Amino acid sequence: MIELDTSYSLSQIPYITYDALDSYAEELVNGFVPQLIENPGVLDVDSFSEYYLRLSVEFRRICLNRKVLGVTVFNGGVVDVICDETGHLEKIRVETGTVIIDPSLNTKRNVPRLRFTMLHEASHWLLHRRAFAEDNPFGPAGMYENQFLAAKEGRADYSRSLKEKTDVERMERQADFLASALMMNRPALRVAFKNFFALHGDKPRRIVRGASPLDDCYARQLTEYIAELFGASKRAALIRLEKLTAIVDKGRHYG
Repeated sequence: MIELDTSYSLSQIPYITYDALDSYAEELVNGFVPQLIENPGVLDVDSFSEYYLRLSVEFRRICLNRKVLGVTVFNGGVVDVICDETGHLEKIRVETGTVIIDPSLNTKRNVPRLRFTMLHEASHWLLHRRAFAEDNPFGPAGMYENQFLAAKEGRADYSRSLKEKTDVERMERQADFLASALMMNRPALRVAFKNFFALHGDKPRRIVRGASPLDDCYARQLTEYIAELFGASKRAALIRLEKLTAIVDKGRHYG
């Protein structure tokens, strides 16, 4: 497994740009399945997580309201889950490197969301093990006792350009970005982008929503095309394209 080469904050959260995270994702994909670099396709998330990263994946209901869909266990011990038979909390013992996923995602309808959630948790493992080290005195001990990190619905929207206020928000946004970059790596995405325009007999260019009916149509069609090609949800594909400024809004300025 390729380790992240970067500097860290006092609490051991990586200082890293989105561009550097993209490069890291490309190194990881190239190390796991080189043919997916510059060749658009679906990353085998199960094999990547379990065989390449050596993570153990379990499907267990994590909380009653299903607000927590994934948990990454950095230090083995006991965690609370919901018993399928009784509906009550029960304690289970888990090993270091365990990822727990809510079973509601393990359906055909939720496959893109499941894939992203698994990559999100894998990204926590890749990026944030130092923050959750048992000997880290500045880690998030007060919230999770440096044992695990739970991904909650309703967290700060990764698609917006908001400044993180807490270490947890920073970790969530980093994990979201890396998950997206792993699922849709830049070189393969560039090829897919060019292929999309070739299919329409047009030259590749930035799509500006609100500039013309054609651009608005292209924005929808490209999002659907990328989502299907990479096995992502349309929302994840759109955010990825927006982050790389392949799709922008009229009136906004981009470098």
